[in-house]
Amino acid sequence: MANKNMIIALVLSFIWSGLGLIYAEDMQKGIILAVVAVICYILMYFVSPIFGMVVFIVWIYSIYATYKQVKVVNGQ
Repeated sequence: MANKNMIIALVLSFIWSGLGLIYAEDMQKGIILAVVAVICYILMYFVSPIFGMVVFIVWIYSIYATYKQVKVVNGQ
């Protein structure tokens, strides 16, 4: 298991929820967060803008989870 670059992981999570987790070798959680983000974006545009808050919460959690996962992978 190779060390992962924290900056790359966080930038990926900043771009799209879950990408940083996938980079940091947590495929299951990364894919789930990416799918939840897509579903919430769709619901935000077609159902209610309230889902925009959910997208924001998922995005923030994704960045936090990526930070924690990279630390675990790097053994810190």
